[in-house]
Amino acid sequence: MVEAPYRVVDLHKVDLAQLRAIARRFARALRPGDLVFLVGALGTGKTTFVRAIAQALGVADSVRSPSFTLANIYEGRIGRQRVAVQHLDLYRLNEVGEDDALALEEYPRGEAITLVEWPETGRERLGEPTWVVELGHESLHERSLVITATVAEARDRWEKALGRSRKDAQDACEGGVSDQEESDAR
Repeated sequence: MVEAPYRVVDLHKVDLAQLRAIARRFARALRPGDLVFLVGALGTGKTTFVRAIAQALGVADSVRSPSFTLANIYEGRIGRQRVAVQHLDLYRLNEVGEDDALALEEYPRGEAITLVEWPETGRERLGEPTWVVELGHESLHERSLVITATVAEARDRWEKALGRSRKDAQDACEGGVSDQEESDAR
């Protein structure tokens, strides 16, 4: 039996079009209350990933990196249910103190999906993520992508979003991405 955390995606040589397609698929697994940490160096595609998630969740506004404002909140939908999509970017924060007015702990809440770029500084105040998305540079146009579900229930939602059983998903993780999945991601 596989213990948490659960690596649901581990891909290399992902171009930006594939990255956006995977983010849209990932959006199908998100639910209100999810906290998603996006980790990676500058320019790896964290904001691109967030934009594609927001688009898949029906956010009509233009999604921009909140590097200077720290947080942008949008309205999206999961089916007919309205959901707040909160996009935080903590890149410019050096530290978050006890008496800090940012109140980061108030962002992760049951009625919102919270996506956090550069979460390291605020990790203690934000709490434990439901998902961790790791992006890396492989070349100018290609990225590595790892998505980890930190709880079994989130992993199960990912498998459901893919439309397959846990056994099929486990086999795919062990054997890499199927030709159909790679085609779907393009």
